[in-house]
Amino acid sequence: MKIIDKNTDFYDYLQNVYRDNSITFDRTDSYLLTKSMLCDKLYGNHSALHDHNLLLLQVCNTFWLFLTEVTEIDNNNPYCDTRPSNYRVELLATWKNYSKTTKLIKFDIISFKFSLSDMISNGTLYRYGYYSRCKLDREKLINKLDAIIQAIDTNDYRVENSMNKSTVTLGDGSCVEKHIPLLKACGVANLINPLEIYLAFEEYFSRKKTESERTESIGITDTEKIENHGFDTKVSFRGKLH
Repeated sequence: MKIIDKNTDFYDYLQNVYRDNSITFDRTDSYLLTKSMLCDKLYGNHSALHDHNLLLLQVCNTFWLFLTEVTEIDNNNPYCDTRPSNYRVELLATWKNYSKTTKLIKFDIISFKFSLSDMISNGTLYRYGYYSRCKLDREKLINKLDAIIQAIDTNDYRVENSMNKSTVTLGDGSCVEKHIPLLKACGVANLINPLEIYLAFEEYFSRKKTESERTESIGITDTEKIENHGFDTKVSFRGKLH
């Protein structure tokens, strides 16, 4: 797969390892998703628990589920004194589901009918200039993981915020909206197998290419179809004369 983009991401080197110019990924609609940008998205996620959030990444029909935990708060801005300034990310699961609608790339903060707060113990939220991280009960989370994945597979979840678009300022001062997040700077790249995501992108374009190609000619007879496939209509498939 050939990637066209002046920007780069952590999986790009594989296009030189697995050379195949029959598939092209025009990624000029990309933008760099930074930690600061993701912190803004976490801050704007009012319905989720303050400290912990679930991120869902989809490329083609491959999924990655991440858990974020806020580790630092921006105390320098009196108007955004609960805005995260740093976080850590953990990969919880990765899987494929071909019953889901295929997407080029989709990256969301998600929530469910049940809350992550059900898995929190011995913690307090940010209050009056002091921040203490809540402690996540990992055993409860792992026990709930199958139910979380099932809810994702059946679309029984809510998107709280998305990283699927960003307004980028160009050199001439104009602005343009971009829709393909580059992941190398937001903290998830080191948790994703580069080959897995590269092949997922390649699978997306391969499937789109296959869908656009006709496998059968239209408006011709059965005899003409047989001839198009290289068979002699005077000889049966068993090699005997009619």
